[in-house]
Amino acid sequence: MPAKVERLRPKRHEIIAQSLQLALELPLGLSQGTRDEIAEALGRYESDATWTYTMLSPEQLRTVLKLINATERPATTLRVWTALVSHVRFDSGEIMAGRTRLAEDAETTPQEASRALARLTDMGALTRLHLGRYAINPNVGWAGSLAKRETAAKEALALRLVGK
Repeated sequence: MPAKVERLRPKRHEIIAQSLQLALELPLGLSQGTRDEIAEALGRYESDATWTYTMLSPEQLRTVLKLINATERPATTLRVWTALVSHVRFDSGEIMAGRTRLAEDAETTPQEASRALARLTDMGALTRLHLGRYAINPNVGWAGSLAKRETAAKEALALRLVGK
């Protein structure tokens, strides 16, 4: 029987992740900036040992690719899109990485990542939750239960072509 390789993580990482998640869920009256910083930290401490499954609508994904190709910087936008799909939060669709992390993953600058996020928001692939925080359009992709996706999709906008 082949050996199973597991990533060793300090136990405190799981405790930190649970604490950060709790802080986001409790009605503590935190400022949006503080909530953003907590969400970014949660993305760093959540276990990546288990695989998550982000569902993508094949038809909507083809549309997103066509819309990306029609943008001013298609290669950068596609790299940021690909990077952010790996940071979709389970059952909310929120992107749990800020522009700096997405820029690192996409091998671009934070400024270019911000521009790509704006293009993806303009075309409807993402929804801007507030300054610097985004969620994937539930009509395009989702991680979590289908019932929650269907509820979220009722309020989501359709994809749309944006000018170059």
